[in-house]
Amino acid sequence: MATRTASLQVSHSSWCPNRTKTALESVDRACRAAKCRPRYFTLHRAEDASGVRVKVKGERFTDRQMAEKALRKLQVELDEHRAGIVKPKDVTLRQWAKTFEEISQQRIDAGTLKRRTLEGYQETLDLYALPVMGSALLNRIGPAELRAFFDRISKNTEGADASVSSRLRHLRHLNVVLATAVDEGVLASNPVPLFKKRLKLKAPRRGKAGFEDGELARMWAAFESQMAKRAKPWKPVYRYAAEFSAETGLRLGELVALDLDSLRGSDLHVTHTYDDVDGLIPPKDGEARIVYLTTGALAVLAKWLPIRGDASGPLFSGPTGGRLNKRELQRKLEQARDAAGIPKVHPEIGLKRSFHSLRYSTSNLMQRRGHHVRFIEQTLGHSTLDLSLNLYGGWSPDQMRAEAARVGQSD
Repeated sequence: MATRTASLQVSHSSWCPNRTKTALESVDRACRAAKCRPRYFTLHRAEDASGVRVKVKGERFTDRQMAEKALRKLQVELDEHRAGIVKPKDVTLRQWAKTFEEISQQRIDAGTLKRRTLEGYQETLDLYALPVMGSALLNRIGPAELRAFFDRISKNTEGADASVSSRLRHLRHLNVVLATAVDEGVLASNPVPLFKKRLKLKAPRRGKAGFEDGELARMWAAFESQMAKRAKPWKPVYRYAAEFSAETGLRLGELVALDLDSLRGSDLHVTHTYDDVDGLIPPKDGEARIVYLTTGALAVLAKWLPIRGDASGPLFSGPTGGRLNKRELQRKLEQARDAAGIPKVHPEIGLKRSFHSLRYSTSNLMQRRGHHVRFIEQTLGHSTLDLSLNLYGGWSPDQMRAEAARVGQSD
């Protein structure tokens, strides 16, 4: 960071007896007698890109008053920077969009951002933000510009009314774009949060519905039935990969990314996720974790590993080798769900069920099996207990009824 103060220094002519001195006091009688032509400059210390503190010299002036004016201006800038005051720059949204893309690409290269996430930001910019306020200066974007943006995102590309979740998604993307401008010192403050708050949009309920215990059993039976067919039977990998996900809470990409050497005894090391475009990349939030396998997860592996064999490679490899196709695994689960007579939308909760619903089921299963909440949080790789227990671990009405009956019987 910048130093507390800047100072004024002097540089003497080469013939001056004080030529090795830089203090202002060195402009003395000997200096004047030598007819030296001193030049004045500002000096302060700052950190370079590697964090090393270096000296920064300013422009040189022959007029000391001009140099002192430059010193006062520099000191104000240093004080403002230290206080967190950022002066906005005259950059249009269209200009910033190009810089934002470059910054995001660097994050993709570093493995901290997924390419499809950047594609979502670019969609919001190209289709909705730039057409209505691309020429606006970032520091001049206010309610009028944001209303124009909101009017545009309120209609989809076919001209029909956009859903609330779609509008909130585009507002969230624009918020990220402008928040990054604040982080980079291009914008003093982000106007999107206050604008969004005043809209009072009620977000639809988040997440998916998990599967009931009986539904899981019926779905595994549907997989077995498809595996037993004579015509085009399903490969066992789909059934055991899906059940392993339900027991461990692994995300689909994490499941596909696993290799046999991810297993170390009864510990599973989750170090990557798999993206169809970028291949193996760091897991969500860039944090690897260890999943300590439960008896249920170990039981799934006990059935699958003899089928798989001991060759190196993906833990759940595709039927023809290589990584398992994520979309095909999703499709197989959807077909098994339908074959088991399980509705796509939970009839009471009103949320859809998909492959990601297995992850919701994990939290429910672990809670009812008596696992500690910290163990559930670690298994799912969540940052907070609230996420593990409330969003992912909410019980269904059937589970509530079963719990009520169980406690009643124990009384």
